[in-house]
Amino acid sequence: MIYLKFNSKLIVILSVYFLIGIWISYTFLKPEKTDEIVFSVGAGTKEISFIKEIITEYEKENPGIKVKLNTLPSPTDQQHHYYLSTLGARTKNVDIMRIDTIWIPEFASANWLEPLDSLLSAEERNSFIPITEKTNVFNRNLYAIPWNINVGLLYYRKDFLEKYHFSLPVTWKQFVTVCEKISEMENVYGYLWQGKQYEGLVCNFIEFIGSNNGQIIDDDGNVVINSAKNKTALSLMHDLIWKYKISPQNTYSELMEESSRHLFQQGKGLFLRNWTYVWDLCQEDMLLKNKVGVSLLPKFENGSFASVCGGWHLAMNANSEKKKQAWKLIEFLTSAEVQKKLAMNLSWAPTRSLLYNDAELIEKLPFLLMVEQSIKNIQVRPNVPYYQWISDVLQKYINKVLSHQMEIREALKIMQDKIERIKNDFAKG
Repeated sequence: MIYLKFNSKLIVILSVYFLIGIWISYTFLKPEKTDEIVFSVGAGTKEISFIKEIITEYEKENPGIKVKLNTLPSPTDQQHHYYLSTLGARTKNVDIMRIDTIWIPEFASANWLEPLDSLLSAEERNSFIPITEKTNVFNRNLYAIPWNINVGLLYYRKDFLEKYHFSLPVTWKQFVTVCEKISEMENVYGYLWQGKQYEGLVCNFIEFIGSNNGQIIDDDGNVVINSAKNKTALSLMHDLIWKYKISPQNTYSELMEESSRHLFQQGKGLFLRNWTYVWDLCQEDMLLKNKVGVSLLPKFENGSFASVCGGWHLAMNANSEKKKQAWKLIEFLTSAEVQKKLAMNLSWAPTRSLLYNDAELIEKLPFLLMVEQSIKNIQVRPNVPYYQWISDVLQKYINKVLSHQMEIREALKIMQDKIERIKNDFAKG
């Protein structure tokens, strides 16, 4: 009887210790809870594949966070439509977004983006390229962190210039002369650029007028598109096709980034205006390998070298319920270490200033020297919430000039009037 009583006490004591052990294990030794955050990104197949590798690396370093990649179609207009519908519905199912430069003021004005000013120090903020303070700031708040920058560059056939003993033209006048002489001798187009009615045409237009010190909206917010400088620039765009005949006649109806690139890589062009991604493609092309150079776009006699600012940025959904985790991922993805990997593997131009002094990167991507120079006079599309409406006007009437449907004076006057009306309507709310 004494043995049973003693045994009962022992069982009770052991049971208590067992329960305490279970509680300690559950409370202090349990596996860390996994937080899932959704990263929405649209890009090409090669880019998505490498981004997945980077995300896997992040998850290994941060076992408590799972990143779900929400892959969007590559075309930017489809991505834009997706965000209008989902962010407009105040979704909480997206935490981080890769967004185009021109969407930042539009989304910020609708209160869809989380302000990021308080999340990074002044030193960290200043480590990014200076243009960030123009493109990523709206109403004095920072709404996105630049992930990669894109600029318009001039690709050219080095072998043709050397064959006919021409140096690289600096002004548009010199440029036209070189194009006329070589294109006739080699039976190639002198200049391939983007003239179809779409956003790429606006980028080209801004570079043309920027190279003559022209603007669409000045620093004080005034609409100034109807100017003598812009008339000269738009006249050149028209004349490249119809007067000098150094650009294809279907420039206004067919030429976009890819169609113009294909012509160049088929050996049918002397000069090509395009984005940074073309460099790698030319180096991989057996026809063009070691025959292609890259430079700044030409300028007018008293103008400036001008490239338009493109690129992609990481922003946080204002309605996200996992902002802390989302910011941690943004910090990782925009770090100098990750940006260098993206540059080495995808030819993305980085947004961390210090990487433009990286010898390994410069050797791999010599066009970065041109990007760095372009940043000094980089052209920014109007940083206003109603930019999409402005772009529609520009596309329509610039294309009418290029297609011989409208006189330049009339087009500039109509664009001035319509953009002023858009601006005033937006101000009224």
